[in-house]
Amino acid sequence: MNFDFKIFPEIKTERLVLKKPDLNNHNDVTAVFKLRSSEEINKFIVTKRVETLAEAKTFIMNFDQLYKNKSRVFWLIKFEKQTIGSIVLHQISTADQYAEIGYKLKPKYQNKGIMSEALKAVLQFGFSKLKLKTIEAFTHKNNLASIALLEKHHFKYQPERRDLGIPDNRIWKLKKL
Repeated sequence: MNFDFKIFPEIKTERLVLKKPDLNNHNDVTAVFKLRSSEEINKFIVTKRVETLAEAKTFIMNFDQLYKNKSRVFWLIKFEKQTIGSIVLHQISTADQYAEIGYKLKPKYQNKGIMSEALKAVLQFGFSKLKLKTIEAFTHKNNLASIALLEKHHFKYQPERRDLGIPDNRIWKLKKL
């Protein structure tokens, strides 16, 4: 692995900055709160919603610990100095060269190629720096925008597999060639 998890990997693309959420930055805590509490953003995601700023801070602290344990890298997506989304590699296993990917984007910024740009950068990071061989995405069967994004980036649907905890999720896999 080319990456040692000592310094958080900030990623810059043509239009975006993917950065670590700062627990001491009120704007970052508020952004995490809004992304993780929004009914609209999370309509296809079956996880507990963040209900307070204190819970958003706890989420960031938990992310920080998982990063130190080398099992998660969570970025806020900044566009024109505004935090508009998040993207994460989680369930990272360096032994299995595997991770799962997840993402959220404010509706105002959807269908503008922003998540595609972020996803491309994170996939490149995962395959080149973390030396992953497989990245999977678990997405709701009705989340057509997410499915289109995954297909655009060459993820393959795994019809024989199911997400045991969430029956409406479908699994998509990308293997490094």
